[in-house]
Amino acid sequence: MTMQRDHQIYDSIDKEVILSRYVFDETVQYELDDSLDWVSALYDELEENTDREEEGYKKGNISVRLQLKRKSGKPFGDHLLVKGSIEAQYTAGCVRCLTLTPESVDTEFQCAFINSRFEKDPEFEELDDIFTENEEYDLYFYEKGKIEIAEMVHEYLFMNINHLPLHDPNCLGLCQECGQDLNKGSCIHHPAQ
Repeated sequence: MTMQRDHQIYDSIDKEVILSRYVFDETVQYELDDSLDWVSALYDELEENTDREEEGYKKGNISVRLQLKRKSGKPFGDHLLVKGSIEAQYTAGCVRCLTLTPESVDTEFQCAFINSRFEKDPEFEELDDIFTENEEYDLYFYEKGKIEIAEMVHEYLFMNINHLPLHDPNCLGLCQECGQDLNKGSCIHHPAQ
């Protein structure tokens, strides 16, 4: 099946796409949410350490927008340009006291997938990005015409989340001796001051 531009926005894309299914110089757009299994799995991973049964838990959401454009020409040969964005609202535990904390991520990216044969080329082995179509794109490689879309989205998502969420910048945390939440009161190890 060849993907052709008909100004339609698709709501589904496989985790891995086949480059040859895209028409040269045609942009294909996708708007994805957690109704798609691999996008839902990304959301679940965001909340993998969150107790969803805990009081105060509120389910969030995730959306991914992608534009894919197949190109060909020197010096990259057959390649795919991807522009996208990820937005997510989710719940994470405060790193100091474990209180459920609303978190969000909103990021944009653009990358180019070129054939993996370039990976060992001295010209490309030190590069993290390439310049094409008057723009800079992060550099990714594909093998045998297969492009790992879900893996790339996963990488951009987790590079941009807050890895140390705090419910309050002045959080006192938990007592390391007895586990008392010091935001809610003192303990024998940390008397009130």
